[in-house]
Amino acid sequence: MRESPFEAYFPKIVAEVKGFAIFMMDSNAIIQTWNKGCELMKGYTAEDVIGQNFNMLFPDFLRDKNMPDEEVQLAKKTGRYETENWRRKKNGDLFWAFVVLTRINDEQGNLVGFVKITQDQTDKKNYHDQLESKIEEVKSINLQLNNLNNELIKSNTILEEFAYASSHDLQAPLRKVSYFIEQLKKELGEQIAEKPLELFRRIENSTSRMTRLIDDLLTFSYFSKGADEVTEINLNKQVSDVLEDLELEVSEKGVKIIVENLPEIRGSRRQFQQFFQNLISNAIKYTMPDVAPVIQISSHEVTGREAKASLPVEAADKKYYLIQLKDNGIGFDQEYAEDIFKVFTRLHNSSDYPGTGVGLSIVQKVVENHGGYIWAESKPGEGASFKILLPID
Repeated sequence: MRESPFEAYFPKIVAEVKGFAIFMMDSNAIIQTWNKGCELMKGYTAEDVIGQNFNMLFPDFLRDKNMPDEEVQLAKKTGRYETENWRRKKNGDLFWAFVVLTRINDEQGNLVGFVKITQDQTDKKNYHDQLESKIEEVKSINLQLNNLNNELIKSNTILEEFAYASSHDLQAPLRKVSYFIEQLKKELGEQIAEKPLELFRRIENSTSRMTRLIDDLLTFSYFSKGADEVTEINLNKQVSDVLEDLELEVSEKGVKIIVENLPEIRGSRRQFQQFFQNLISNAIKYTMPDVAPVIQISSHEVTGREAKASLPVEAADKKYYLIQLKDNGIGFDQEYAEDIFKVFTRLHNSSDYPGTGVGLSIVQKVVENHGGYIWAESKPGEGASFKILLPID
């Protein structure tokens, strides 16, 4: 059998390669050689294809687009053409192929033919398609989450506006009730029997509690809109002002308050006034019977990682002021440490420890508005410690 002139370009070592389909064709794209890799990848034997136009290896939809001829013309013109596209096996199955088609010249530079190298990358294609599909799923989920978040923001805004408006509307009738009770008491004077007088006192106490609750809700609603009037705040001065306002309560219970040097921060002066007012009032309220009450307020610098292990990852290496308010009051079970910050949550009977159940929710809101974190640590009968992280700018 006479040796084909293409054998000179197609050494036996190439003919035995199995990982790549390598074959040669003449200048008219007629297949001349066929290695082992071709047979394994495409399913055709050398007898099936030698002498045939290489367009037989393309699926119909690519032949309809004249893809085989375009590949040959580009390789002839530029010397090399490569692509990724579908190819067809003998059994009709398609596989995703990475293809390189290279022009071959003789010693005079005349076109002799082409060598084609194909690699089956179906697994890569499937993985890529799956990845694309997952990316699209994630995009779709993110879009849904974004839409839900926007709806939630709108809903919260409406609720806040409703709460604000409703609270204002409720204050007027409460003021009228208080006014009418006072007028009735004056009108009746000493004619009021003990039982009606007790009823009057109960009405006054109820309206007073309702007024405090409305005020707290208004504050919570207002603070929910974020920090405002950002300015430099000396926290020592802020605590001093709050203690002046609470002078009567501190004196009545004989509370010893120890305030260490606190930092200066940037924030809303109004919100931090309410923050310390609520925290200190809370500590004064829950003192232990027959125990001299002590409240300690301290601060030092830490990283998020040093302060608390369960903080978000992005907070780990940031620097914060760790402000701690510690008391020796009645304390609470640690399992309720998160519940106490929820609106209207109360761990104790309102008759024993009066309040609205909104104070600590306001405290948490102030901390969140300033990019910080708050948590509580306590045991029944051993006091409570409130820890607040405020970022150092």
